[in-house]
Amino acid sequence: MISGSYYPRSFTILVIVAMGVLIVPLASGLINAVHVLQGVAETQREFARNSLAITRDVRQVAESVSQLQRAAGQYHLLQDDEFGPALKERHQQLQGLLKQLDAHLADPASRATLDRLQERNLALYRELAPAPGAYLDSTRFNALNPQFDGLHAAARALLAEADAAVQREQQALEETVQDTRQRLIVLALALIPLTLLLAGVFSWMINRPIRQIKAAIQQLGQADLSPLPAVSGPQDIVELGRELDWLRQRLQALEEQKLRFLRHVSHELKTPLASLREGVALLNDELAGSLNARQRSIVGIMDSGSRDLQKRIEDLIRYGGMVQGGSKPQAAPQQLEAALDAVLARQRLTLAARGIRVEKQLSAEQIRAERNQLETVLDNLLSNAVKFSPEGGRILVKSEAAENGVALWVCDEGEGIPAAERTRVFEPFFQGARQPASAVKGSGLGLSIVRESLLAAGGSAEVADLPPWGTCFRLIWPD
Repeated sequence: MISGSYYPRSFTILVIVAMGVLIVPLASGLINAVHVLQGVAETQREFARNSLAITRDVRQVAESVSQLQRAAGQYHLLQDDEFGPALKERHQQLQGLLKQLDAHLADPASRATLDRLQERNLALYRELAPAPGAYLDSTRFNALNPQFDGLHAAARALLAEADAAVQREQQALEETVQDTRQRLIVLALALIPLTLLLAGVFSWMINRPIRQIKAAIQQLGQADLSPLPAVSGPQDIVELGRELDWLRQRLQALEEQKLRFLRHVSHELKTPLASLREGVALLNDELAGSLNARQRSIVGIMDSGSRDLQKRIEDLIRYGGMVQGGSKPQAAPQQLEAALDAVLARQRLTLAARGIRVEKQLSAEQIRAERNQLETVLDNLLSNAVKFSPEGGRILVKSEAAENGVALWVCDEGEGIPAAERTRVFEPFFQGARQPASAVKGSGLGLSIVRESLLAAGGSAEVADLPPWGTCFRLIWPD
């Protein structure tokens, strides 16, 4: 049991690493989205500031042209030097606005109009510039009206072109926002499968050793003491797998000790039992003298007790041989009814004493099995059914064709087996909670022998439900 090189040393570290790796793409995607959104927001703020400044300055240019014309008229038509500074100030104000626009406008058409406006303003001011005694009369001043009209027209054109440029920039910004939205959606859609893939990988890495540990525990729970499957994963999980394998070896050693003990005890009991049986037989044959009715009854009790003890010893020997994995019995087609009748003949007195009837429903007449094995299974199941059946009850023996074999049912009218005990009734020496008060306590090996016999034949045995019967055992004999 060795750990994979891609696993950390601790299961806790594996979980922390998994959480960290899963957070990385999500956090990076979130950070990238915040960064992109901040960039878009900053671009929108910058666009709002620029567009507002351009619109304000262009409108002020148009107003400044009108103020320049009015100041020039006051200076030249009134021929008053006091209006000279105002004319100069209006010209400087217009020039300042044009310089501000020169720094903000990037549209080629707007910049061309701005250049024309600057040239016309400078050319017109050269003729309007205040100078001592150099006034223009009304005729000469009115002759400049086309130039003023050109300035007004250029200012209006600049306003229209600036508005158009702002609209184009706004549309470009909207396209940028839409493109950013699509990029974020694509990023989110890409992160989802990536995150799911990483989650799947780490889920596999986390669940794999857990499943291996679970499989090992289930194997031990099913009394399968064969070598456990290897456990790979973090070092602490691998150590847990080693502990489970150590537990398996201890259980295997204890099982072997138990089987040796059963084998030795069984063989040790056979010799004195044989002597006891021989003595009872001699007494029953009256070789030691005639017996009165009371003595013969006592001999009968001794004979019945010795036979029961012999059966239990044989069960111990048979169970030990099955668990040790002896050779597989040679199966052949057997007549089920003939084997059942042979078993019923041996239990005739017990059935008659309790008034129990056995009902046969043998749809499948043959079972492929070894004859002694089949009779042993039937004998143990019928003995168990008789033990738990009420006085005057019925026992059902039913056979029917099943997938790849024959299903054999043995049912009684007892109270049934509690759900908590259904998985344990086949364990050796297990005694259920519902024991008949009048029944002699058995060895607890009968159903274990049934299961081992079916497993040796490649079949299965289970507790099943078949209303209205109380307890039912369903066996599957393979073809």
